[in-house]
Amino acid sequence: MKFPSWRRYAIKPLTLRLTPAALGTFATVLAFLSLAGGAIGYAVGAHHTTTAAKPVIPAVAVAPAVARDQQIQVMNQRIAELQARMMRLDALGQHLAESANLKSGEFNFDPKGPSGGPLVQDLSVMGSHPDIRDRLQVLSSEIERRENQLQALDSVLAGKRLQDNRQYLGNLPVRQGTVTSTFGYRTDPFTGHAAFHPGMDFSGPEGTDIYAVAPGVVVYAGERTGYGNVVEIDHGNGYVTRYAHARSLLARVGDRVAKDQLIALMGNTGRSTGTHLHYEVLQNNRQIDPATFVHLALRK
Repeated sequence: MKFPSWRRYAIKPLTLRLTPAALGTFATVLAFLSLAGGAIGYAVGAHHTTTAAKPVIPAVAVAPAVARDQQIQVMNQRIAELQARMMRLDALGQHLAESANLKSGEFNFDPKGPSGGPLVQDLSVMGSHPDIRDRLQVLSSEIERRENQLQALDSVLAGKRLQDNRQYLGNLPVRQGTVTSTFGYRTDPFTGHAAFHPGMDFSGPEGTDIYAVAPGVVVYAGERTGYGNVVEIDHGNGYVTRYAHARSLLARVGDRVAKDQLIALMGNTGRSTGTHLHYEVLQNNRQIDPATFVHLALRK
């Protein structure tokens, strides 16, 4: 087999012939592309240089300061609220002390008055955390002092209320009669054994007048096991008086009675061995010794 000679298939060189007009156009396009590439390169380089020249402040560096300022603002607002509450406590304490006619300096809730001392630091313009902590410490001490004052005032007023109630109930339920039994343990007249007696007994003729020892509202009037015919009067402040074994009742539930108003007649009803009045004083539903009030009445 004979192969053709390679010379027969040799590629002839390509000759490009440009006219003068085409050559000018080609040169113009090359110049335009060169200028455009340079402009783009300059713009990119300038943007890179500008971006690199400006310092970038991280957001993390600003956030803690903003949060601290906000926290300080909230704490200052809280301090202002506490100060307002202390002023209201001062006004309330002063009002209570004056209402109770307590003029002692121990219960002086008036923030005004003589004061002095060197100016160490103006707490009204504080803004840093240590300053706020100092202010909160001052407020804490002031609140504790006011709490102690109010607690002491409450104890004094409680004692004064008790004394007022004693004076208030310091009256006799009968105008004549004899005390035949006192408050406390005694020998029960029916069983002969020791038993607790929750009141005082006043003997007298049947039909003896029974009076309300103080103003109040009748909360019970009727028959009750062991007591017979009984009247109960609520005098407020947790105090109730009870009048038992009556022959007849002259007051009804809901009546507003005055001090020394006739409410019943002495009798022998219920668990009783004879004509008498069984008189009780209750404080917050607990029977207490009426002798305290009876003795006050006898001193008058």
